[in-house]
Amino acid sequence: MQDGDIPLVSAKKCDNGYKAFISENGKRLYEGHCITLNNDGDGGAGLAYYQPIKMALDSHVTALIPKVPLSKHAMLFIARSISMQRSLFGHGRSINMARLRIFRLMLPMDGNSQPDYAFMEEYMMAVEKRLLMQYVAYLTRICNQVEMDLSEKKWRAFAIYNVFSDIKRGKRLKTGDHIVGDTAYVSSSALNNGVDGFISNTVGVRIFDNCITLANSGSVGKAFYHPYIFVASDHVTKLKNECFTKYIYLFIVTVANRLSEKYSYNREINDKRLEREKIMLPIDENGQPDFDYMEKYMQKHEALLLNRYIKAKIRPRF
Repeated sequence: MQDGDIPLVSAKKCDNGYKAFISENGKRLYEGHCITLNNDGDGGAGLAYYQPIKMALDSHVTALIPKVPLSKHAMLFIARSISMQRSLFGHGRSINMARLRIFRLMLPMDGNSQPDYAFMEEYMMAVEKRLLMQYVAYLTRICNQVEMDLSEKKWRAFAIYNVFSDIKRGKRLKTGDHIVGDTAYVSSSALNNGVDGFISNTVGVRIFDNCITLANSGSVGKAFYHPYIFVASDHVTKLKNECFTKYIYLFIVTVANRLSEKYSYNREINDKRLEREKIMLPIDENGQPDFDYMEKYMQKHEALLLNRYIKAKIRPRF
């Protein structure tokens, strides 16, 4: 079993059942947007999970694919309803096909005595709203001392090579050599986070994750943060620091995008120019990059955006 980026779902009682991440080689794959049911396991039997993405299953799990189109929130409701009856099963009484055929689950009904999927969707959206509000409250609490006016902070220019410890250019991959797959292919596009397609190539490419890409050509100077695994073309350069969190990366992306003002299609960012390039960052009392401030600033900004989202959406009917 080779390492890859496809989740292998097992009968675990945590992590949405994820046991490992594997490649496509020799394993049957299931499309996402379905429910997985643990057949057995010590403490995991009878647990159901909603799976949003393509995955592989081990022999201890059954895929439940809906007969009618259902939303993500309705599927989450149904998965929870199944899990509520997990006490019927255990390590000594697993779920086999015969037991699954007679299995019944409790669901809310509409006026025609049919499953009320609209109610299920709205109910889970309300649960999501409540959890988001709790998360916003948490972010607000830890960031309430952060000044949102960036002009109040002192700033200083820092060489990119002093900010990032791992800087590496992607590798050329001709369009004709692309093999269709699920891994993002990042090039110098200014749209869609720089993603220019999805491929499955693993040989002769450079694969990165959790970093910033800076476009060397095309949309020169355009920067994006990538929390996922991707293949990088030779038109972008990876900027990575193992100590950075998502929020620090997002702050620096906004600053790094200012580099696009200095370059154009006829003036690319080559390695020599990048070695001399600097970015402006807020500093602490010792004159060093204030990464703690950057993180809290972006967390507070996220909290403000989530608040707007919560107020604009989700009005349950119960």
